[in-house]
Amino acid sequence: MRYRSGRFAVAAIGLLLLIAACGGNSGGTIDYGSYPVHRIEGDFDQRPSRARGILAESLRLGERIVLANEVDSDLSAGRGGGVLVDSSGLTDSTLSGPQRSALQGYSILGGYSALAGNKPFDPAETSKKFLAVSILAFPDEQTAAAAAADMEHADFLSNIDNAPVGLDAYPTAISHWRPGVPTLGSWLSWKSLVIRVFAELPAPDFGKLAEQVTKTLRLQVSALERFTPTPVSELPALRLDPDGLLPLLVKTDDYTPDDRTFAVYSTRAFAAASAKPAADFEANSSRGVTSIAVSHNKMLYRLRDAAAATEFTAHQVEATQSEYLPMHGVANRNSIVCAQAKQPNAQSAEASRFRCLITRGEYVAKVYSNTDIDVRRLAAAQDSVLSDRQ
Repeated sequence: MRYRSGRFAVAAIGLLLLIAACGGNSGGTIDYGSYPVHRIEGDFDQRPSRARGILAESLRLGERIVLANEVDSDLSAGRGGGVLVDSSGLTDSTLSGPQRSALQGYSILGGYSALAGNKPFDPAETSKKFLAVSILAFPDEQTAAAAAADMEHADFLSNIDNAPVGLDAYPTAISHWRPGVPTLGSWLSWKSLVIRVFAELPAPDFGKLAEQVTKTLRLQVSALERFTPTPVSELPALRLDPDGLLPLLVKTDDYTPDDRTFAVYSTRAFAAASAKPAADFEANSSRGVTSIAVSHNKMLYRLRDAAAATEFTAHQVEATQSEYLPMHGVANRNSIVCAQAKQPNAQSAEASRFRCLITRGEYVAKVYSNTDIDVRRLAAAQDSVLSDRQ
């Protein structure tokens, strides 16, 4: 079944066209400000870089990460997730302090995590479910096995009440729990990877916890069957953006690979790091999104074809009507629709007050700014860059 009826999709596209047609400024001169209007290539993927390779390998792992809702449909509220490491080692606090300490001295070639609960984080919440899945890549199987053992041992020693337990389906997994506490942690070395799972349920029922962790491991191992780790010697040559998506976004800052400000995500990896992993993955994948490039205050969605891109833009407009008010766009550029946030986040350091969507071919770009004049300039430049992609 399609994600919406044909009549509903046509109505949404009609709304989009109406906004675009009515939203343009008067006059025929396009104001680009100081933004470049042509594609600017970079050498960020050309020279050898171990740091870039680790980021790219982490994002490859993200393509295979299990989302918590695939284990339990109740687990739909994101609690964090994303890239775990850089060239200096672990950078994320997903893993406990003892585990991070245990990994000092190990060469970690990549890492990704997905965390979700049945509700957004609330320290006072008692009847809660939570699941964290992390994958770490190491140079070889022996190193991965040693790392898994060291991680579990360090975490085990962090509380005197911890007790070792086993999982019948995965006898090589190293696991422990604290009797009377509704959590279970497990570490499984699989080929040159370590899969770490942490589960929490409302009640300290070991049988149900073991079932939850076992199901998670089964799904995660299955998802990794087709994953081929990048050899250590080839890591510096691993490309972040083999399809050349990032230069299709207006260059507003340095081309420096970074998981938050300059990277290319699969729909799964992107969803894992969002506040609504299940909903975001469904919304993007069912509408034909194949890749998502992030470059500072801009995002580029690549879809399966131009028709899917048009429908995706319509969905973005429709789905955020409660958050954004339509506003004038850019004169003579019906491919651009703009909006103003009804309640912008005053605490956010990122530009978010104004947003424009630009649709060209199979691409949809999303740009943000904190001033209406600037967002129109940026959107106009972005439209020109996408037109210049050939």
